[in-house]
Amino acid sequence: MTSSATGMYRASSQRMGRTALVLAGGGVSGAVYEIGALRAIDDLLVNRTVNDFDIYVGTSAGALVSAFLANGVSSVDLMRAVNGTHPLVSFPEAKHLFQLNATELLRRSLGLPKRLFSTAVEALANRGRISVLDLIFSGLGGALPSGIYDLREYGEWLKHALQVTGGSNRFDELPKELYIIATHLGNGQRAVFSAATPEVTISQAVMASSAVPVIYKPVRIGDAEYVDGGTRGNASLDLAIEHGAKLVVCINSLVPFDSEQWQHQQKGRKRPRFVSERGLEAVSAQVTRVLLHSGLKYQIKQLQRRHPDVDIILIEPRPDDPTMFFANIMRLQDRIAIAEHGFRSVSIDLAGSYDIIKETLARYGIQISRRLVRADLEAIQRSGHDPAVVQRILERSLRENGLRSLPPVPANPFVRLERVLADLESQLDRQIGGSR
Repeated sequence: MTSSATGMYRASSQRMGRTALVLAGGGVSGAVYEIGALRAIDDLLVNRTVNDFDIYVGTSAGALVSAFLANGVSSVDLMRAVNGTHPLVSFPEAKHLFQLNATELLRRSLGLPKRLFSTAVEALANRGRISVLDLIFSGLGGALPSGIYDLREYGEWLKHALQVTGGSNRFDELPKELYIIATHLGNGQRAVFSAATPEVTISQAVMASSAVPVIYKPVRIGDAEYVDGGTRGNASLDLAIEHGAKLVVCINSLVPFDSEQWQHQQKGRKRPRFVSERGLEAVSAQVTRVLLHSGLKYQIKQLQRRHPDVDIILIEPRPDDPTMFFANIMRLQDRIAIAEHGFRSVSIDLAGSYDIIKETLARYGIQISRRLVRADLEAIQRSGHDPAVVQRILERSLRENGLRSLPPVPANPFVRLERVLADLESQLDRQIGGSR
């Protein structure tokens, strides 16, 4: 069964097996959409949380989110970080994501006068036979830096965030398997960072996976340089299957926009007819989404052919979803609205595919219920999407939602002890209160 927003690729096997969560790239907006989607999934789950998968695979923005999940950080705490209400850590700020690559820019600019002169001479000698783009890239390209921004501050922020939340910055210290995908700039091959590469920290791997070409300078680790893992594919589902996953849940935020379907739904409202009417940014966004999404769909098709015993659940925005398309993937200001949108839209889509999802997950011992999903959506609707109500719902603890099992504990033993004691105290309070 396939719907417009949630794809179910069902296996023939009825046996239980390992489970994997694969998070694709998509910039800042993609990360917060995934966090909203994870919060919706947690509302649906009864005897599990999104921290209970066996394997986590992250690419670009998905690498950041998966690093926290594999460390035991809940979807509620991630939502609190997005909203700025977490007591220990906040969402990355502009100073972390947009630190100018000043050193390289200055160094390369020293040779700019000489290049301008030689470019002018070449333009005069080849007048009419050379394009403006040729002059810019071949003549002046060497004077431009390898990327506008530097991700070092982002890496330091993540290192600190993992520490204060009781997590580990080492792959081999995690209670779960974590695989972070980057692209080796020197040979164009996919690079996989995991417990098999203990010399690379999680923060380094996330930096490498997030280094979008042109926007960020390549990340150097050891003797190699790396760029955005999405360059070779926005989600590495095959990696999860190679490591034994029989159930793969993939969250992808980048989907081509169906402007014709959206126009039809506007009921006569005057909107730009063509994507190009919105300028270069819209055209670039649409083309990028087409390339990445078609690659993801082709990968799923090939995996199902080679691995018919694997179940794949694909969660993504609808093609007529203007909120996700018109959101700038690097814009920080829209993150709270996108997180809410991810929660609300994914909740609706999961509820719509409830019966098939329930049957599929049951084969892996995973129970779900749509009671909380319905209650939360109704509360949001009754409030008229009041931001205070939405925030209260999204930041409500999973224990308040009725979850009986304990959440995964972080690697830090002191934080682990604190959580266990807090949980015991909470259970005693409930028992004493119930006996009165």
